Amino acid sequence: MGVAVEIISKLLSAGLLLWFALLAMLIAVRILRRDIDVSGFLTNSTKAGRDEITPERVAAMAAFPTILIYYVLTALRADMSVSPAMPDIPELLVTILTGSNALYLAGKIARS
Repeated sequence: MGVAVEIISKLLSAGLLLWFALLAMLIAVRILRRDIDVSGFLTNSTKAGRDEITPERVAAMAAFPTILIYYVLTALRADMSVSPAMPDIPELLVTILTGSNALYLAGKIARS
């Protein structure tokens, strides 16, 4: 029974990695083909009509993928034979994600 669970968990892990890789590749191809417009993700239009890079958007755009990748790697390394469930999200990750989102919202409120 333990060997079958280990094989199934490895197959599911490989499938999850393949799915994430294909999703990232699909998004990258659509960005390169300009089907997805990425201009202005990090900028904010000023009253003078110029686009300026805002630090809170940079922090939000950097924090979320980093936390997501860390959590996915943690989940893939989890021992499913002990507990067949996703691992708990570390409190530090929740704090970082909450802080970056709060910083982003504070910047949106302050600029409007």
